[in-house]
Amino acid sequence: MVSTPQNSGLATRFAAPARLLAARLSRLRPTHSAEPVRLADRLPAVPALLDGRVHVPVLDVASEITACAQISATYAQMAAEDRWKQLLDAMCDADQSRASAPGGHRLADLISRGARASLTKALEKRDWETAEAEIDRFEAVRSAHPDGYGAAHLLAQAHLDIGWARRSAEPGPGVPRDIWQLFLNHTALAEAALDDLDPIQEMSPLLAGTRYFLVRGIEDGESLFRDWYEDWSDLDPTNPAPHNAHAAHLLPNWFGTLVDFDREARAAMARTAHCSGASAYAVLYLAAAETHGAYPEGMDLPLFLGGLMDFYRATCCQYRANIVAGALTELHHSYAQDAKPGSARLTVLRDALAEHLRENLREFHLPAWENGQSCIQYALEQVFAKELARGEHIYVGAEGLTSHLPA
Repeated sequence: MVSTPQNSGLATRFAAPARLLAARLSRLRPTHSAEPVRLADRLPAVPALLDGRVHVPVLDVASEITACAQISATYAQMAAEDRWKQLLDAMCDADQSRASAPGGHRLADLISRGARASLTKALEKRDWETAEAEIDRFEAVRSAHPDGYGAAHLLAQAHLDIGWARRSAEPGPGVPRDIWQLFLNHTALAEAALDDLDPIQEMSPLLAGTRYFLVRGIEDGESLFRDWYEDWSDLDPTNPAPHNAHAAHLLPNWFGTLVDFDREARAAMARTAHCSGASAYAVLYLAAAETHGAYPEGMDLPLFLGGLMDFYRATCCQYRANIVAGALTELHHSYAQDAKPGSARLTVLRDALAEHLRENLREFHLPAWENGQSCIQYALEQVFAKELARGEHIYVGAEGLTSHLPA
């Protein structure tokens, strides 16, 4: 049995999805706002939630994120000990079964991240020499384990990791020609590593996800990215990762247009509605807002709100509950700046936030809320305004948050 080492770096990296969503939420406001102001800039810092009247756990790191980091750390240790057959078997078994870890993260992806942990550390330090040496290591692993697709996936993903890290490390605007060529070379090597493998024949979402990211650096990327996205999503239709990745490529900086975005989001929802409702619609818009800085025009608010709740219900975990609560809070505050009191849109948002907090939320995860406690306090003041005015405190109830006078 492999012991799970404590690795704060992995925990930090797994907290990134919540922080990225929080960053998206800072820009989720009507596109007509010329100078978007972050919610964090509009709300004052608070020393304690409602002067100590909130009796709800407040966590710096979600338990789901900690659990995922521990899983990857286990497999990072296994890779460090060159126990590759056991690791590859576990990764491919998890991929074939579509096994999920806490928070809805795919177990196969967590194992892959653990296997590439040494490479990730080198890239974070911009230690390019060590990173390139890791490629040699994955080449050796593939030579030693030619059967199956696990080792080929790791080699291809390692090339994509290095290529994108080198490209992203350059200050903009533009990328120097030699760095651009290096990025293209690594993409070509990743493509070559996957040449003999078909994600559909292998029934592998892991391979499909790796293949999808080739579109950023191959000549036919624009003509292939929709088909490869659909393959990835069809192989694992309850996984939000394909939608999260695809959104950026639907925007003008890559292969899409703002005018067509809502049509694409509805098409994604239609492909997956049988098992995840409108979740794909919401995930695509959240991811687009991260890249674009605002929602693409044409978003259907009721459909988006329904998609957020479908995203939560897929796991019913507190990790996703906080992501949804943070999104609803930011939307409410954004619309409150322009809407007239009692507007239908504002009422819909407040009701959705109130229902979610009262029925689903049992703890607060600070990374999912822009500016942490200030934004949490804003949400509580919207939902529990009358109760707080009566002097009540906020507690964890049977299902979600509730309030009553202190004993």
